[in-house]
Amino acid sequence: MSQVEIGAKMEMSRWKVGRVIKDARERGLVTITINHPQVDLTETEINIARKFGIKQAIVVGINEFSGESPLDQIGAAGAQYLASIIHRYRILGVTWGLTMSHVAKKLSKIETVQLELAQIGGGIGTIEGTDNPALTTMLGQKMSANAHVIQAPIIVRNKSIRDTLFKENIIRETLKIARKADIVMFGVGLVTAESPLWQSGFLGSKEATILKKAGAVGAICGRFFNEQGNQCWQDLADRTIGLRLNELKKIKHKVLIATGKEKLQGILGALKGDLVDVLIVDMETAQCLLDR
Repeated sequence: MSQVEIGAKMEMSRWKVGRVIKDARERGLVTITINHPQVDLTETEINIARKFGIKQAIVVGINEFSGESPLDQIGAAGAQYLASIIHRYRILGVTWGLTMSHVAKKLSKIETVQLELAQIGGGIGTIEGTDNPALTTMLGQKMSANAHVIQAPIIVRNKSIRDTLFKENIIRETLKIARKADIVMFGVGLVTAESPLWQSGFLGSKEATILKKAGAVGAICGRFFNEQGNQCWQDLADRTIGLRLNELKKIKHKVLIATGKEKLQGILGALKGDLVDVLIVDMETAQCLLDR
């Protein structure tokens, strides 16, 4: 309620209302507290960055009444962050995934100068809106950038096939550019049947069992890792097309974007493995991270 509204209700002038409030505050009879959710978000962001030793945390307060899904809201935050910093960088590494598809969807067209985009791994091909070549191309169009794609699956049958594909000029050159990336944004995959890698048929129940026995808690572009952020299951790694985790670590600015408590173990593993510089996450998951 404004001072004008208070004055009308109390039959007092706005000026007198102001004097009464000032006098009451000086006498300790009235205190004014600003209860704004952004204050809590900022404190949470500072605490997460400090606890995990990362450059920055961006915590998104999910509004269940906004008419947008949590993925849309986290995607919008990721798109806003990317647009605000991309002019500082030369090469953006791109990954596939549902969360990244929402970032691409929410990103407005921006003008960049000599920006290059490069896939950091192969694609999954069958799930609409999440595949790597399509996302890379879409982002390239929205960012006025030259996009380098890998027209190959993320996982192949054996190491021999992978090695043969690595000899293809376009794949070799794209991965060479990806290794020079100075920024990358990615989500974290689950080790469950709900993951795109299982839904698209690259992995099955046998692989899920082996990965869980190996201690896998998450994946970044098909590269599975344990709770310490270390690679799991060498045989699968040898059949995966894309940057390795140790190559990913070398990228200057690594942005992990995720929403949902089911991603908690994967986020923690990535943080402990030094795979994250900036974390974009929802408030509920952020609080879980701080409670660990």
